[in-house]
Amino acid sequence: MAFVKRDETGAIEAITLTPTGDKPEVVDPTSGEVITFLFGGDPQEGAQESWITADLSLARVVEDVVDVLIKKKLIEITDFPIPAQQKLISRRGKRNDYGYLTELFPEDEEDEELFA
Repeated sequence: MAFVKRDETGAIEAITLTPTGDKPEVVDPTSGEVITFLFGGDPQEGAQESWITADLSLARVVEDVVDVLIKKKLIEITDFPIPAQQKLISRRGKRNDYGYLTELFPEDEEDEELFA
């Protein structure tokens, strides 16, 4: 869950993990408005960034599925072509290196119930 602070024009001024100010506003961290704030640009570009974010999220799901299949010994990493093996190994390393970033926008309680 993310909270925003807005300026007098209504534009996002800050994003926090905890409510601040008199009227904390909860926002979807993947919304176009938040993406635009984080990456700059106009709202159309923000919408495009939102699609990119959705695609990247799906790529993470595919990585997780591959990891589960490997852990359950239903497939082996050597079953994939060499370029795919290299990408999987590289991504696994990067996810380990940057795992702390997931703490910036923790999952909602609703999401946690889905995986409990």
